[in-house]
Amino acid sequence: MIRNSGGRVLAFGAHPDDMEIGAGGMIARLAKEGASVTMAVVCCPNKTAARVAEAKRGAETLGAELVLLNENRECRVEDVPMYELVRRFDQLIGDLKPDLVITHGKTDLHFDHGLVHTATISAMRRAPCDLLAYLSSPEMNAQSRCFGQCFVDVTETIDTKLAAIACHESQMAKLDLESSKDLARAMGRMSGFQYAEAYEALRIRF
Repeated sequence: MIRNSGGRVLAFGAHPDDMEIGAGGMIARLAKEGASVTMAVVCCPNKTAARVAEAKRGAETLGAELVLLNENRECRVEDVPMYELVRRFDQLIGDLKPDLVITHGKTDLHFDHGLVHTATISAMRRAPCDLLAYLSSPEMNAQSRCFGQCFVDVTETIDTKLAAIACHESQMAKLDLESSKDLARAMGRMSGFQYAEAYEALRIRF
């Protein structure tokens, strides 16, 4: 984890808005505390121009840099061969040398989110950094056994998280800002904070 100010963070998301929903509070907090945060979006499956613009606004709102791995084509994650996903992730991890990587959870209901998780694990085989996993839409993943084993206090950045989600105007019919806030409040009650996000700890170094 980023235990002091500074450090490098790399977050992976299958599509624009995934990271804002699942990890926006922590990304904003880490950026506010001085970390260099990069948000890597794998692809835009539709409305490419609009969604790329929204992704850029979302990342800027959180204080992060945005990398679009398939910026010049409209595609789905499952359209990209796994070896190519791993190669791109491997290259990005090698270039940025992150202290912390954040990615989709293995048990996420969305198949393409699981592909991003698998590619991340493969690309990190030799990377000496911590690894956390998030559920981008916990309310849609009722089959998941747990939300995670660790919680991050996002009380001071919950409004920034919601503002970043709201940047994705083309998706607002599917998104619910109050639901995101209610979930953060519930995670906070479980962990002793006003608002929190939950993560699965896949690798923590001491």
